Formats: sequence, structure tokens, C-alpha cells
Amino acid sequence: MHTVERLWQYHRTHHLTKHPNPLLTLYADTEQELFDIAGIPLLAYFTMKFIGFPMGFYEWWVCHQYIVWAELAGHSGLRMAATPPNPFNWLLRMFAAELIIEDHDLHHRKGWKTSANYGKQTRLWDRIFGTCRDRVECYHANIEWNEQVTMPIF
Repeated sequence: MHTVERLWQYHRTHHLTKHPNPLLTLYADTEQELFDIAGIPLLAYFTMKFIGFPMGFYEWWVCHQYIVWAELAGHSGLRMAATPPNPFNWLLRMFAAELIIEDHDLHHRKGWKTSANYGKQTRLWDRIFGTCRDRVECYHANIEWNEQVTMPIF
């Protein structure tokens, strides 16, 4: 999408914001929005069904909420070491492949053919394919690990 011109024409609008924030999370062309809202969830549903793991509505809904959380957090503009819920974050952290909010923010700072940090759930594939950009603010030594941010549900 970032290197193929025919796809970039639909994704380019989303990258006009260099510092994402919640209000601009869904800022994109109509074609991309339709694909994100209907295309990707349907592809995921039919792929799972094809490989023998069909999901009912409630399983699909829980998975969709996970994706919504990751999308909103990735475009929040916050500077904190928050990761998408993942039972393997401890393992990903060993390879510096865990995803935090700043990673997607850095992805937005570059555009056509120069971007990095493509992963939306982990940086594992970015590590493997050499598209992982160094963090500017939330690198390990700069994080105050004793300062916890709580997010009360109720």
C-alpha cells in the first residue's frame, strides 16, 4: 500500500496527518474506509472459516473490538509505553518486537516509499524485513517503568 502507486492513491489521504490524534484516526479516502470497515473484517471471517476456525458473531465482535482498540491507541498521539493486549508481549519484548503507541506515530511521519513500522499488532515482521524504525521518545532507557498509568473500566 505504501509502495504501490495504485494503492497509495487511496491511502495517501490517511498519511496527510504526520502526528496522528483520535480525531484523525478515520481520516481517509472513501475507498479505504470501505475496505477497512467491511473488506478486512470479511476477509478475516472467511479466512478463519476456510482454515477450519469459523467464528460466530460474538467471537468476531471480541476480535473486532481488539482491532478497534489497537487502531485508536495507535492514532492517539500519547507518549506512553502501552501495547495492544497480547499474551506474547514478554516474548516480543526479548526481540524488541513489541508494538507501542509511538511506533505507529513514527510510521505516519514518512509517506510514499519511505515509511516504516508497518505492523499494527507487533513489530515482528518489521524486524524480520528491516522496516523497523528506532523509537525517538519511548526507547527502553527513557521510560519511567515505576510510573504506572491506570485505565479504570468503571
